[in-house]
Amino acid sequence: MLSSLKKFQIHFLLLVVIIILGILAYLQAGWDLVQNGFVQGIKILWRELPLLAAAFLTAGFLQALVKKEFINRWLGAEAGIKGILLACLGGGLIPGGPYAYYPIASALLKSGAGLGVLIAFVSAKNLWSVSRLPLEFAILGTTITIRRYLITFLIPPLMGFFAERMFGKRIKIIRENVDL
Repeated sequence: MLSSLKKFQIHFLLLVVIIILGILAYLQAGWDLVQNGFVQGIKILWRELPLLAAAFLTAGFLQALVKKEFINRWLGAEAGIKGILLACLGGGLIPGGPYAYYPIASALLKSGAGLGVLIAFVSAKNLWSVSRLPLEFAILGTTITIRRYLITFLIPPLMGFFAERMFGKRIKIIRENVDL
């Protein structure tokens, strides 16, 4: 019941934001801008729909295929630094944006992964993403790209380690408050 109320609150908040943006668009340029915003939003949704479907199906299959015992052994709180390092590796190697990796993080959470593992996975995806290396090298150059990776190299495992140490015991409460 509590998670349904929280989910409703998020939906209500998003609806309020949409209404405010619609009012601002109307006040700025009338119904034409409101319609343009709506059409642009539908175009973005249509363009991203295949990626969303693939991400959620991947997460669903992961939940169905990967046994909780496997997750607990390799990525649970008991896995310690080994689990955090594996999560960093997975986060850095997995392709795609947030539409792809957040459903996977959710599947890991539901399957029993530790908090440190989840934090390390998401942090590594954002800081170590191998899939963006060619673009980063091409646009920013070799020097900046290598320096950025060197500077951020320890952040995902450290964030995972500290998250597990400070909040890992609350993972049960966290799971209860997330609508899985």
